[in-house]
Amino acid sequence: MGRKNLRRVILFGSIVMMGLLVVQGFWLKRAFDIEEKQFNHTVQVALKNIADSIVAENLAVKPSETHIRQLSSNFYFAELNVPIPPKLLDSLLKKELGIRQVKADYELGIYKANDDTLVYGKYIPATIQWQIDHANDPDPNSTSEKSNFAVYFPNKFSVIAGELKIWIFSTVVLLLMIAFFIYAILTLLKERRLAEIKEDFIDNLTHEFKTPIANIELASEALKDNKIESAKQHRYFNIIHNENQRLKAQVERVLQMGAIDKNELRLDLKVVNIHELIQRLAESVGMRITGKTGKLNVELNAANAEILADEFHLTNTVYNVLDNAEKYSKDHPEISISTRNEKEGLLITIKDAGIGIKEDFQKYVFDKFFRVPTGNIHNVMGFGLGLSYVKTIIEAHKGTITLESELNRGSQFDIYLPFK
Repeated sequence: MGRKNLRRVILFGSIVMMGLLVVQGFWLKRAFDIEEKQFNHTVQVALKNIADSIVAENLAVKPSETHIRQLSSNFYFAELNVPIPPKLLDSLLKKELGIRQVKADYELGIYKANDDTLVYGKYIPATIQWQIDHANDPDPNSTSEKSNFAVYFPNKFSVIAGELKIWIFSTVVLLLMIAFFIYAILTLLKERRLAEIKEDFIDNLTHEFKTPIANIELASEALKDNKIESAKQHRYFNIIHNENQRLKAQVERVLQMGAIDKNELRLDLKVVNIHELIQRLAESVGMRITGKTGKLNVELNAANAEILADEFHLTNTVYNVLDNAEKYSKDHPEISISTRNEKEGLLITIKDAGIGIKEDFQKYVFDKFFRVPTGNIHNVMGFGLGLSYVKTIIEAHKGTITLESELNRGSQFDIYLPFK
């Protein structure tokens, strides 16, 4: 899938999912509001019937003079101004709420009409068992004072939510769909990135092999001429040999990473003097740097430079970092390599004043096949395997490698290797 098509899929899918989520949220809220209004209406009707039944026994007050008010979302107040028998109120509440199938816990309170003092209060669970357990409770003394009563539903919202099971289920399903969509998009982006890395790797592989193969072909064609001078023959033989070694090194690098992937990496550990290793590498890499009118500074400050390591892989590791420092430096490379002893180990610092790496890409530089994007500029070729190989080898030696870099200011790699 092309980049533009992928962006369209992500954009369109995101708009659709967000639209569905907004619509679902709207209808869920509306369903909840309708259910809450129905609950409020049902309770108010029940309390009105209760109030009328109690007032009917008192000729001093007419049913029309009773008022039912909802003081908060789950607190209902009935203004009667008549004596209220608690047991009668209990039984009427159970009856009216039972008829209307209001299965909610509630707290009942009777208040004096003149000063709102609580004279009777009881918590009633929404269960039949409570009614059975309290069927023979003694009748509380009824007060002759004018009173009002209130009912409070502490779990009102959970009761209403329980009536919205289908809506809650559909919302959960939608959220799962959105989660799956996000997972699918992340997977697509990952696959797209892997595809781009694969294409870049194949392109780089082609370029890396194409040049030495072309040089070998030209040198071979030239050697077919029997009249060629001996000096030129020797030169062409050297070209073939050097290009063959170059091809061999590239193939070996790919094979090494393949062996690492298969967990077939075996370290041949022995005592290695890091200073001697660095000095050998400084001679070969230093010639290239000097050829570019650059400078390689070597500061070997470690008092103890011997560690237990695989000399072959460790040499390749330090070489790869130095090689990158030289490749990604400007016209006149300035590179330094230094050592010092750290706690129970050795620290190798390789620093350059090259092009540096943007902060966005620094966390990917040790990933396999990753190469810092340079747009359409391809002046530095490679497979994107070097630093991945470096990190793997360092970690196989129980060490660590860290990067500090600033764009256009250079990079610094710190390699820590323990003595054992």
